[in-house]
Amino acid sequence: MTAQQRLYMPDTIVAGLPNTLHWSDAPLNHQEWHVFPFPQPLGQPPLSDSLVCKELEAALVRTEGGVTQTAMQIKNMPSQDRLRRIRRCVTLFQNLAAYGSPDGAGVATVAHGAPANHTIHTCRPVGHRLELPSRWQQAKVLDKLFPWFVVHDRRTPAAMTSEPSVQDEVHAQIIEPLNMLLETRYVSSAGQATHNLFYPQWGRSCPRAHRNPGSNTNAGFPDFLLYIGSERNQNTAIIEVKTWWAYPNSDLTSIFSTQVAARGSGAFTWGANETPSTLLKQLWGELYFFGADWGACTNGQKIFIFIKTDRNELTLSEFHDFHDNPLVHKALLGMCFASIDQRGGARYITESLCPLQNRESLW
Repeated sequence: MTAQQRLYMPDTIVAGLPNTLHWSDAPLNHQEWHVFPFPQPLGQPPLSDSLVCKELEAALVRTEGGVTQTAMQIKNMPSQDRLRRIRRCVTLFQNLAAYGSPDGAGVATVAHGAPANHTIHTCRPVGHRLELPSRWQQAKVLDKLFPWFVVHDRRTPAAMTSEPSVQDEVHAQIIEPLNMLLETRYVSSAGQATHNLFYPQWGRSCPRAHRNPGSNTNAGFPDFLLYIGSERNQNTAIIEVKTWWAYPNSDLTSIFSTQVAARGSGAFTWGANETPSTLLKQLWGELYFFGADWGACTNGQKIFIFIKTDRNELTLSEFHDFHDNPLVHKALLGMCFASIDQRGGARYITESLCPLQNRESLW
């Protein structure tokens, strides 16, 4: 990849760490960007060698319960649009990390009709090529990203007292760096009326972004929504946040069980009311009502990514640790890239990142 195509992660911009870039790879020339790559802070403990989420801890005084009831508009959504099948794809998380990784390896295209011996990467998708940002824009992002990384590496997360407190940490540890990293890949699509904003960006969902504007703001709204523009119907991904005491890890892992979906067929019962089933209905409803195909969900301890692979089918990645896991940010960034590139006309995204032969319901 050329310097202009380079995608930067914090663990590639600190001197002395693995895969440190030489200044010649910098977005600007040596004279203009002479401190690149950034040095380890002098006289301070060294920075971590990768970007990972910090472990969250619950306060002794905290909310209890908090399981979300299925919103009426989701419960009563048109029968032909309801979730009917659950699949698991064990390669999805890793493929998304590879799709946007700085080394540019990419993922092999396995879709029917795709070019032979071809790999897709966010900087070289098949089909429409979204414009890459200038080197100057990338440099400005690095100027913001490095101090954020230093603060993140040094900070201690707040005590978790409620679902909003977990949302705050997800925003601080995930949403903020994702929004900066998106600027290393895309030219802003903000219109003249919003020229001071940068799109794509993650933000809070709002009624105007809903399929039915003016809907009840408590009814099936994701915690975070990826906007690719300032107009309506420009949403490509969602993130939903729960707590691990309301949605324990056992509830998440039981999604891949016969009590939620039939073995083999993956058939899902829409009327089921167990916690794992109501969570899946909530996620499906959020995708449906906000026009997105991709998403992620975390309870603060585990995280998984999911994609709508057919009109009535949802495919999930395996569950991964939320904290101390260098794959999390890379996979989530790859999800952002994939959802945006797919909306921009890139072909074979779903088929290559979530291959049909790798989707199964064998639990």
